Amino acid sequence: MIMNDHSKTLNDVEIDLSELFLNLWHGKVYILLFSIFFVFLASMHLRNTDRLYLVEYKLKPVGQTQKQNNLSGLSGFASFAGVQLPSNSSNDYKIFKELISSVEVSELIFKNKTLINEIYANEWNSSLNNFSGPSLSKYKTYINDLKRNITGNKQMDYMPPNPRRLAIYISDNISINEDINTGFLTLKSETSKPELILSLIDMVINTTDQIMRQRYIDFSKEPLEFYKEKLRTARSREHREALAGLIGKEEQKLMFASRGKYFTVEPYIKPTISLYPVAPKPSLVLLLSLILGLITGCGMVLLRKVLIKR
Repeated sequence: MIMNDHSKTLNDVEIDLSELFLNLWHGKVYILLFSIFFVFLASMHLRNTDRLYLVEYKLKPVGQTQKQNNLSGLSGFASFAGVQLPSNSSNDYKIFKELISSVEVSELIFKNKTLINEIYANEWNSSLNNFSGPSLSKYKTYINDLKRNITGNKQMDYMPPNPRRLAIYISDNISINEDINTGFLTLKSETSKPELILSLIDMVINTTDQIMRQRYIDFSKEPLEFYKEKLRTARSREHREALAGLIGKEEQKLMFASRGKYFTVEPYIKPTISLYPVAPKPSLVLLLSLILGLITGCGMVLLRKVLIKR
């Protein structure tokens, strides 16, 4: 009895599968049309979308090991004297990473009006010789009104480009990755304007490095004045020699900060722009659209068969 029920179940499954494939075969024209339609949509998307290129900028610390070695013999005396020695440590690296997307850096970059006009070119009104809100299509206006009605958010007034907007733009378009093993930084961006973003990254790095340099110079003035004052009042020969050594090292570091091309980080590989676009990937987009078209076509054929039966 159990064997008969099992055989009957297998026969029902076989009949159902046969009927399913038969229905799909009869609706092969619809499935083909849906597949062609979805591939056509994907093709139109590929034609109208911007090609994105990968921009990479690799950085490493500037003379970190050498400076740490120079300070190792002086740290004990500086600690005894109650003065903190400036140093290019891992904390400087972390501060550098935070500064990159800060408003403080953006305020300096914002002075480059040529670069700002290129970044916000779609908002520049040549007739007014000023920035103005981009004109919206009827469809875009309708979508914005619908969002406001659903969310209850009020319409925000147009905000012309400013350092705060630029800081957000930098944060959104430039990613910062740190290698765990080496501690080196890699700044990346996938953009349709690679030359513009590369110029922006270069300016961000130089501006941030300049801020770190100036902070170091300003901070070093206090220890130097302290050492020189102690040198004038020192009585023992050993004390005077130790203070003279500290002063010499600090002045050497200050000279490096004043004359070196880079202070905190420097590029160790020339910045690169990918030879070919990295997104979108045409073969992947077309393949996914074909699969989606096949699934949609099969679903519509089976749904039509069910409706006809009812």
